[in-house]
Amino acid sequence: MSSWVELSVVVPRLAVPRLARLALDLGASGVQEAPPPGERPVLRQPWDTEAPPESPTSTLLTWVPPAQAEVAHRALEAAVGQAVGVRSAEDTDWSTAWRQHHEAVEVGSLRVSPPWLAVDGDLVIPPGQAFGTGDHPTTRSCLQALVELAPGARSCLDVGCGSGVLALAAARLGLAAEGVDIDAIAVATARDNAVANGLAVSFSTAPLDQLEGPYDVVVANLYAEVLTVLAPDLVRLTGGWLVLAGILHDRAAAVQDALQPELEFVSAEREGDWLHLRCRRP
Repeated sequence: MSSWVELSVVVPRLAVPRLARLALDLGASGVQEAPPPGERPVLRQPWDTEAPPESPTSTLLTWVPPAQAEVAHRALEAAVGQAVGVRSAEDTDWSTAWRQHHEAVEVGSLRVSPPWLAVDGDLVIPPGQAFGTGDHPTTRSCLQALVELAPGARSCLDVGCGSGVLALAAARLGLAAEGVDIDAIAVATARDNAVANGLAVSFSTAPLDQLEGPYDVVVANLYAEVLTVLAPDLVRLTGGWLVLAGILHDRAAAVQDALQPELEFVSAEREGDWLHLRCRRP
């Protein structure tokens, strides 16, 4: 016998609070509001100032014990005036279920893993408050660039280092690496990751205008709006290659305009909505 019965129905968004209270009164263990079938949630970005468009309907999901499922099902159908989906649902250990969304990432000679998948030689990055576990497309593209550029480089600066994964990868590839971030929690996390991986990498909250440089490789996995503001210092600190990611493809022109003519754009690769740029000092 399953541990829970899942009830699901598409309803007007304005009705969700009332129906959620009803479900809880009927003995539900929890209620979730999800996008209607075939729709994806609208993600807010830091540069968005207007309220995101909202669908007029939502999928209401709730879970009840089998003994109460029939009563809850009838009551919910009566409340919404339409059929309510029913299916069995097993107990889930939510304390570990989230792990299925993280996997080891292999890029050339690098393998970046969460602790529960790590083997000897892996760069181990625990998922946490700071961005960067290696499995996001923007991070993977930067890792690929580091693997390809490291043989001809000696130093690397990771701008907006987050978890430190890119600076740590550079160090694993033999470069003298440094990482900076305005978030003190991210810097503390990156330092912990450096210690855990036995790598000597300097992480700090130092502003870019206080860094001397130049660095053979500068990598910045940041939004286009941030990159355009940082452009003068990125140009100044780039001694060889500048690797950029985190750029939505329709905002690439603004980044390129901010960096030219000092740097020459060599390649632009798109994965989904994200664009990866490589440029170098002529």
